[in-house]
Amino acid sequence: MAKPVADKAHVLIVVDVQEAFEVPPKIVEAMRRYSRRFARRVFTQFVNRPGSLFRRKLKQHSCKPGSRDLRLLIQPQPHDLVIQKAGYGLHQKDIRRLKAAGVKRATVCGIDTDACVMGVMLLLFDAGITPRQKDELCWGASG
Repeated sequence: MAKPVADKAHVLIVVDVQEAFEVPPKIVEAMRRYSRRFARRVFTQFVNRPGSLFRRKLKQHSCKPGSRDLRLLIQPQPHDLVIQKAGYGLHQKDIRRLKAAGVKRATVCGIDTDACVMGVMLLLFDAGITPRQKDELCWGASG
């Protein structure tokens, strides 16, 4: 078994692994197993708010507030943090929340690799939190 990550300054961020997106079950199960290694986990959940550019310009109508397709495919535990996000990356208040919790490093996995995972990683980097993408636990429509 792999060594657990007990360092509370190092979190796992699981990006948008929710029912709305068709993630291969094999990848979800691998994420689930890998995530158990971390003492601190953060799950993001994309919520497509009324009037968003996702609805107006991209014609994306999934992930409406309160809809079933918001359900996360990996069940968060009481000590985990769930962040709802309305765009590709994290809101500044959520970045401040991570920094206030002492987060200095983040391993990032999830979907969509070239959009939301990248968006989260760029914002973490700009905020001074060192991101590392776990490639084998990322998935996207482009491969």
